[in-house]
Formats: sequence, C-alpha cells, structure tokens
Amino acid sequence: MSSQQKKPIEFMGFDSVTVSLMSFNFVSAVGIVFANKYVFHTYGYNFACFVTSLHFVTTTVGGRVCLALGMYKVKELNPMDVLPITVSFCCFVVFNNLSLQHNSVGFYQLMKVLTTPVVVVLQKILYNIDVEHNLQICLGVICCGVAIATVSDMSVNFAGTFWAIMGLVSTAFYQLQVSQRQKNLKVNALQLLHYQAPQAAAVVMVMTPFLDKVTGPDGILAYEMTSGAFMAIAVACVLAFCVNLSTFLVIGHTNPVSYQVLGHFKLVLILIAGVVMFGEDSNVIRLTGMVMAFCGILGYSEIKRKINVGNQAPSRQQDRGEDGVPLVSVSGTPKSDR
Repeated sequence: MSSQQKKPIEFMGFDSVTVSLMSFNFVSAVGIVFANKYVFHTYGYNFACFVTSLHFVTTTVGGRVCLALGMYKVKELNPMDVLPITVSFCCFVVFNNLSLQHNSVGFYQLMKVLTTPVVVVLQKILYNIDVEHNLQICLGVICCGVAIATVSDMSVNFAGTFWAIMGLVSTAFYQLQVSQRQKNLKVNALQLLHYQAPQAAAVVMVMTPFLDKVTGPDGILAYEMTSGAFMAIAVACVLAFCVNLSTFLVIGHTNPVSYQVLGHFKLVLILIAGVVMFGEDSNVIRLTGMVMAFCGILGYSEIKRKINVGNQAPSRQQDRGEDGVPLVSVSGTPKSDR
C-alpha cells in the first residue's frame, strides 16, 4: 500500500503557516495601537516623539536579529540615498503617534482612512493621474462617512485635529515616495528597514526636544517611571518591530487581496475596541459614519481587485504590501490607513 502524503491543515482556504502569520500580523498591528494608547492614556507618558524613537531603536535591534537568522541579506546602499525617505518615514510615524496621543482611537483610525483619498488627490496634482468614476464614488462615500463620524465625536480637539492632518498628509506623501524609491533601490522591506531604522532613531531623537517636553515638572526627565509603565512601553516597542516583520512575512505567503481583507478586519476591531476598552462615544450618528466609511473601503477594494485581475494575474510581493508601507508604531490597514 502506497504511503499517502499528509494534507496540510487548512482554515478558510489558507494553510496553517499562512493563518499563523496572518494572526501574528493581526495581533501586532492592532496591539501596537492600543499599547501606545495605553502608554499615553493610562500611564500619562505623553511623550509620543520619544516613544517613537524607542520603537525605532527596538526595530533596529530586531532587524539585526533577523539578519543573524538569515531572514534577509544586506544590500550595500549609500545611506544618503535612503535618508530622504527616512525623514519622510519619521514624519508620518511621529505625527500619527502624536495624533493617537491627542485623539480617541476611533478618530485617529478614521482620519487614517482618509489616506487613500488624499493619495488620489496628490496623484492628480503631482502626476496628473486620474481614477475611474466608480472609484471616485467610493472615495466620496469614505469621506462622507468620516465627516459624519467626526462631527458627532465630542472628543475632537484642535491639537488632535492638527496632528491627525499632519499624519494624514505625511503618510500620503510617504506612500507616494516609498514605492518608487524601493523599486529604484531594488530592495525589499527588511533590507530597506536595515538602513531606515537606525537613521530614523537618530532623526526622531533630534526631533524629541522640539515636540516633547524634556525638562520641567511635566517633562520626560521628571516622569516617575513605574514597573507598569516600563512594561507597557517595552511591549509597545516589541510590537512596533513585530508589525514590520509580520507584514513582510504575510506578504510573502499571501497575495495583496488577502492582506487587504486582513486590513479590513483590523480596522473594524480597532474601532470596536476603542469603544469597549476606552469608553469612546458610540452614538448612532458616529456609528453610522463608521459603517459608511467601511462600506466605502469595501467598495473601493472590490473595484480595485477587479481592475487588477483584468490587468494582470495576482502575484506575491516579497517586498511590501499594497501600500508599499512598512509601518512602525502605527496600525497597518492597507489602503485604509495605511
């Protein structure tokens, strides 16, 4: 009797390895949002810029561990070729963390949903690239949904809105920049991160005195660090690295559509958890806006999927997700942060 090969364990069409990697990405990407919010909200460690620098330091160390394990090979690059994109990288991560510090989780995440419409507008302005009419309708639904949810959010404030807009614009510019730069340098996400992370740690350290209070009674030096606060910051730092690593691994084992669907689940869970964990406002108008924005995202994703299928067969991308953004310290929802 011939021996039969064991069939791999599957769940919803995915093998066990892919399910494990997607779960890893899901937990780390959602976890980093709430770990950071926990640090800011529960422990009052309101130094988003300095916390971000710690994230980058941890990511640098984690990247070197991956290198030692043979997960990627270093490609010789001129650090000055990477520096412009590193500065852009720092801005979008720092500004988004400042947005999270000053805003509710729901408002923070909904503002990130506007990244796709902003990218479309910038593409039109900078490169004269148009999108199909059906996609424009979906983007309009997304914007209306965010507007409805935001108007009814009583936690909205000037500082939070300012940093949310800065994070939105810087993220959109980074997304436009990183894809082309990564292609020109011919590197994958981990190879690029090998240079970006240490540069980013240094850049953000320099930014810290300008964006965080360092001295004085409310400054970093005066903060009384407790074991709980230390552990919360440490967990956030580890999750920051895990977001990058898991994104790289998931894209290597799935296609962009699967990763995008995973991003939708992250978005929904983050919005729900914001209400459950931090007692954020859940009035009917705000929930209606959230649902409208999410429906717009689903419609946009489905139309884009059909367009991509018509143009070319789905292919695995070893270097990045659909956004081309290896996120650090912020939640990764493709095309809805992202």
